[in-house]
Amino acid sequence: MDINQKFTKIDDVSQDLLDAFLEPYKENCKYLKKAQFQYPEPSDLPDRSRSKNQGLWFIKADFSIPESCYIADTGHFNSVEFNICYNQLFYILIAYLVANKLLEVMKDWDLEIYKRRQLSDFLIVKFSSNFRKPVNSKNFQGTLSINKFSARSGLIMLKTSCAFYDHNGGWSEGDVTIAILNAKSSQTRSINKNYQL
Repeated sequence: MDINQKFTKIDDVSQDLLDAFLEPYKENCKYLKKAQFQYPEPSDLPDRSRSKNQGLWFIKADFSIPESCYIADTGHFNSVEFNICYNQLFYILIAYLVANKLLEVMKDWDLEIYKRRQLSDFLIVKFSSNFRKPVNSKNFQGTLSINKFSARSGLIMLKTSCAFYDHNGGWSEGDVTIAILNAKSSQTRSINKNYQL
């Protein structure tokens, strides 16, 4: 993932939005501290939609894990923490997109609907990560982008990329595909692993 994108506007995500959508986490698991939504240059958008390395929407955040919530201190950012931080970054990105009506496939959603469905209707379909150099878990940053989206048959599919890094060259990155149950019925729908965006 390329974190050195050019942006036309950077907007701080409000503390109210952070509090509302990190609320499901226990206090010692709220690793995301502050976030900024980043608007890419409009002239880049057609190219971005075709590139796996460039996204349509971006969010960047500061993280800190003073103490692991599940294991003795490993001294570095690990795969479980990667997943937790990805989830928190993703939840806040979606909250911002919904609040500002930026994501066409979720145009009928508002924050109340999202809050009600945040945990039950968002599913990780595909997850991969790699760790190039240990990241200092006490103080690091994360960036997430939505690269592609589609909607059909009561499902919204989002293809995302993320990276976590520190000021000493620590680096980890991943690609995650998310399925959002969007049917009016509450019936759980089977998701084909080979669903193509």
